[in-house]
Amino acid sequence: MLYLSSDVGGTFTDLVLIDTENGNILVDKVPSSAGDGAAIITGIERLLAKAGLSISDLTSFIHASTIATNAWLERKGADVVLLVTNGFRDVLEIGDQRRPHTYGLTSEKRWPVVPRSKIIEVEERVDAFGERITIPDQATIDSIVAQLKEMNPQAVAISFLFSFHNDGNERLLADAIEAGTGQKPYLSCEINPQMGEFLRANTTAAAAYVGPELSAYLKSLTTKLSAVGFAAPLRLMCSNGGVAAPPSIEANPAAMLLSGPAGGAIASAELGRQIGAKNLVTFDMGGTSADFSLIIDSQPGLTHERAINGQVVRVPMLDIETISAGGGSIATVDHAGSLHIGPHSAGAVPGPACYSKGGTAATLTDAVAVLGILDPADFTGGDIRLDIERARAAIAKDVAGPLDISIEEAAFGMIAVACAQMRQAIRTLTVERGQDLRDFSLLAFGGAGSIFASFMERELGAEQILIPPRPGVFSALGLLMADVRHSAQAVFAGDLATISDQALKRAFDELFGKLEASLESDGIANEKRSYQQALDLRYKGQFHNLTVPLARAADGRVDIAAIEEAFDALHRQAFGHSNPGGTLEVVNLRMTAVGDVAKPTFNQIPPKTRAHPDPIGWREMLLDRTGSRQKCPVYARADLAPGDVMEGPAVISQSDTTVIILPRQIGRVDDFGVISIRSQGEPNVR
Repeated sequence: MLYLSSDVGGTFTDLVLIDTENGNILVDKVPSSAGDGAAIITGIERLLAKAGLSISDLTSFIHASTIATNAWLERKGADVVLLVTNGFRDVLEIGDQRRPHTYGLTSEKRWPVVPRSKIIEVEERVDAFGERITIPDQATIDSIVAQLKEMNPQAVAISFLFSFHNDGNERLLADAIEAGTGQKPYLSCEINPQMGEFLRANTTAAAAYVGPELSAYLKSLTTKLSAVGFAAPLRLMCSNGGVAAPPSIEANPAAMLLSGPAGGAIASAELGRQIGAKNLVTFDMGGTSADFSLIIDSQPGLTHERAINGQVVRVPMLDIETISAGGGSIATVDHAGSLHIGPHSAGAVPGPACYSKGGTAATLTDAVAVLGILDPADFTGGDIRLDIERARAAIAKDVAGPLDISIEEAAFGMIAVACAQMRQAIRTLTVERGQDLRDFSLLAFGGAGSIFASFMERELGAEQILIPPRPGVFSALGLLMADVRHSAQAVFAGDLATISDQALKRAFDELFGKLEASLESDGIANEKRSYQQALDLRYKGQFHNLTVPLARAADGRVDIAAIEEAFDALHRQAFGHSNPGGTLEVVNLRMTAVGDVAKPTFNQIPPKTRAHPDPIGWREMLLDRTGSRQKCPVYARADLAPGDVMEGPAVISQSDTTVIILPRQIGRVDDFGVISIRSQGEPNVR
């Protein structure tokens, strides 16, 4: 069976092809194209040509896209009209009073997903118990349809008060709008049926905002795939770390808001499980951004609510921190003489200056090239030949000149600033959440991760740096390890201590019916299905919830004591305190359906047949601020075997990335081909 995956980044599109019959893995990188899927088709055809296969031979195709992410981050989504209950036109404007800087005297307002001029109030009302107090009459419905025809939006969203208790009014308007305009509205009762009118409305508006562009992209991609003979199932990576078929994604496009980075977290958890490194900080650095996540006991963190580009949305997603520091991130010097990296990126076109594709701005890739770390003739397997003089000219113009320092000092400065930004992101994910970095290994991947991890190693304080096999396409590999995953939730208010097993069963049975239908449409066999149940809880009087798995006793009844103990421990870890014995309120029920799919595993590499690896060449690199270059051995990653040890400085070359071992660092290869990098000398002590 042949499994294909593609991970579209801001600079490169990574592809992985696995033949499960013989375990062969083929990888490729191609420059990303602007949202039309052309790069994917180019990459697929190149990869299959290498394997001597046809596209009709593929068993399945898993795809991760940043289309929804980019539309959100760049604020280039659809023109949306939002329908709300009469009196709630300002729900998005008022928000929930969160402020980015609690004590700031001034605060910039959030950008509007839907401007106030595009929000229409509807004379309708459902009360807090789910009774339809006011049902829109025909005149109201006709007026709404007429307004929508005149405004001609790209998408329509509906979020009425208490629709999570009774969705009748939302569906009544939706049916009329679809009949009258041909547009199918996005409904809050489907996108986010939870309490909290602002987050429910904002999340529904977010789905409508990214939906049209995502639908157009999927239509273009499936048309291109069909044109070249692709007929296997297509699944898309979702923000929650699972995959789903296109119809499920189009029903809730907000599920794709953080699709891109999820594959790396899934692959990291699986690799850590196999090599015995259960606690990991993942570090995925590509051409545009750096993504970080936390793996604890081989499980990626999951959150149900987060801010993305200043807007809070309520969607199940892997807990991933992203900063704009990638290989293509542009360096600038401000009027005060401070050096900044990002947020702007050169992308694939025009790209870094050293790509010779028209880019003239200094980027992190140019800095690394100037220091001699990259091989100009063998970058990305020789597809791009680096022009070091162009890189030097760009750094001289943008950084060295304004700061009145040498080009080499400027290159080191660029790397130092980027590393400082990334160390802070890692500390936000760990130390600020009560985790000790010394308990974690840093797993570095992406096209640039294995370079910058070595520069961060000494000051970071992690146990070790781990570089997986094929780090440049590791996220794409992770897509093939993801199960089909669907989530559903329902409001279920009441005290935990008085919870009724019968009422709980009825509520979960309703969620089960929805999720079973989703797995059925995905073609998942009954024996491959599993379900996970959880509760959103809070101490009585609190506003924010924490999610705890539903524990049951041996007789099948809800184990309230175990749930209370788990909640207290989670609250203590998150906030530094807990209230054992305090009354717990149930807020929501959550259920996740998982469809187990065939997936690859990480294989052990052949044992060594010689004492030490032989260098395939030598490279002169500048690795400190002395200004003198050091002659460093270059090893081929494919030649390394378990037990091999390399003292820095050294370079490990492979087609998808470059690994460096700095002076006073040592690298060791394990049975799975993972390279562990540690500082020589004193270990981290407690």
